[in-house]
Amino acid sequence: MSSLPVMVLFGLSFPPVFFVLLVSLVLFFVLNRVLQPTGVYDVVWHPALFNTALFCCLFCCLFYLIFRFSL
Repeated sequence: MSSLPVMVLFGLSFPPVFFVLLVSLVLFFVLNRVLQPTGVYDVVWHPALFNTALFCCLFCCLFYLIFRFSL
């Protein structure tokens, strides 16, 4: 079992999951801006739950795609 390396940026150490979190957050905001004018939120029962599930799915997919070979 190998451990993931810690990334050091300007003297601060960050776990690799932090960068996956940032990328998924940016993708979530872009996808949210695309979905709002299309009227998807008119059909969704609870928009906050939908947003939470969308972010969790993005984060899990990105984490799996990036770290599937290192775990």
